[in-house]
Amino acid sequence: MFSLFTRLGAQQVSPDTAYQQKLIEFQQLLQSGQVNEGAEFLDNLIKEYPDYSEAYYAKSLLYAQLGDLETSLPLAKEAIRLKPKDLTYNNHLLGLYKSMGDGESIVRTLNELLQYYPNNPVILREKILMLHASNQSEQALAVYDEAIQTIGDSDTLDVVKAEVLIDMGKLKEARTLLEKWYRQRSPIREVYGTLGFLHNNLGQPKQAVQVIEDGLASTKNDYLYFDLADVYNNQKKPERAYMALQQAFRSESIPYPEKHRVMAQIAASPDMLSLPQKQDLANLLVLKYPRIAENYNFKADILWQGQNLAEAKSLYLTSLGINPRQADTWRKLINVELAANQLSESILHGQEALIHFPDNAILFYFTGVAYFLNNDTTEAREYLEAALDNSENENDYVKSMIYGSLGDLYHSLNMVKVSDAAYQEAISLDSTNSSALNNLAYYWSLRKQNLDQAAEYARQATELDPASTTFMDTYAWVLFQQGEYQQAQTWMEKAMRGEKPSAVMLEHYGDILSKQGKTKNAITQWQKALNLVNGDKSVDVDKLKEKIREKKFIE
Repeated sequence: MFSLFTRLGAQQVSPDTAYQQKLIEFQQLLQSGQVNEGAEFLDNLIKEYPDYSEAYYAKSLLYAQLGDLETSLPLAKEAIRLKPKDLTYNNHLLGLYKSMGDGESIVRTLNELLQYYPNNPVILREKILMLHASNQSEQALAVYDEAIQTIGDSDTLDVVKAEVLIDMGKLKEARTLLEKWYRQRSPIREVYGTLGFLHNNLGQPKQAVQVIEDGLASTKNDYLYFDLADVYNNQKKPERAYMALQQAFRSESIPYPEKHRVMAQIAASPDMLSLPQKQDLANLLVLKYPRIAENYNFKADILWQGQNLAEAKSLYLTSLGINPRQADTWRKLINVELAANQLSESILHGQEALIHFPDNAILFYFTGVAYFLNNDTTEAREYLEAALDNSENENDYVKSMIYGSLGDLYHSLNMVKVSDAAYQEAISLDSTNSSALNNLAYYWSLRKQNLDQAAEYARQATELDPASTTFMDTYAWVLFQQGEYQQAQTWMEKAMRGEKPSAVMLEHYGDILSKQGKTKNAITQWQKALNLVNGDKSVDVDKLKEKIREKKFIE
């Protein structure tokens, strides 16, 4: 296999001037933000020059940055088939395998490279790391020892040995190993980043900062700003961490994928930076890389966390305008519109999303929910059942979510047995589905069925979401149906302390009080409920008036 690669690589002629000019034209398209046009340009270039590797690599890199690894991978392999010794191509392929979690392919690729570069410390470093990541730490250290005997002392390999030692809990041994290279002012960034981490975790915060700042001065490597931010974050100094991250995000030498990785981590962490600080970092990415859709998603996600729904929606739309092939961004857009009660728009965007992803269960689900909230039960049923039909490859959480909403829908259609079955299936798939637990318990209580099981489900729901006054009300009502009036009163009063009570809650509270002979207070609660009804179909106004008139609970 290796001789075939070498032979093909040797047959490749040097790219001519016209080809090089076309590569420059491709770069100009990207710089002007014309990503789709750039991809089409590369397709034509590959047809015209099928034996030149650069276009395959460029196209693979483009799709990798767009998050389409399945398209990127075969293109990267083809570039290496044409130039098997190219370290840039191989490094890109290794990056793809890492993103896909394919450790076996990483080790295989490294072994192939070592046949061309048997004493390359960077390749050996990666092999040691991969063996260690595959729980083969002793073998990894054996590769290190063998390499050192062959090539002598190496700061690159000592860094990777230090990382293995760290994972093995040998922090002081790792620190000793790297201090030698720190004193010698190694040009390797990882010496300073790893040593800073070690000082920080060994209770030496000042030394940690000093080491990394010395590294910045020695190496001029802006990646160390990320290491500095980590140290400050661990020291609970968010403002300094934020300032270091700003430096990194403004850097011209740090490539976008690394900034994307860090931004994704920051956006997902509730304890890392404030929302305004996160917003500022997202803004930096948008301004610096305005044609990459994911940057607008970061900014929108953070705005959504801050309940700025209108701006979040606008940014999701911008992102989808750049790249509509983002199923999760469509989901977020629909969710924002649901939160803003923009039901018609969420329906339209759900339909548009399904044009791009016609078999996506989650998009069917949220579009069905939008129809249901818009009181269109016919379309809601069509979309929610389509969600179920397309959910074969989804996890149990998603399936439970779909069954739970089908339970709500079928109940609204008076399909009682089917509704109960859907709720039961939702609970069996995910015992933490608090909405399904609550709703089934409540409907059973209204029908006075399965009250013991209803009480258990209602109790579980309150434990899963202890702040939900709706769940407290359900539990109180189940207890009421069981004749546990004092417990029911306790839970109902707890619910009413949580927020402004609904007409249903006030009526239930009156019912509970009435059963305990507290007639005057019961009438007061019923009257409050009547004053608050305002078209609430869940309250039987005539029965409520009768309770007030007769001064007693009426079934």
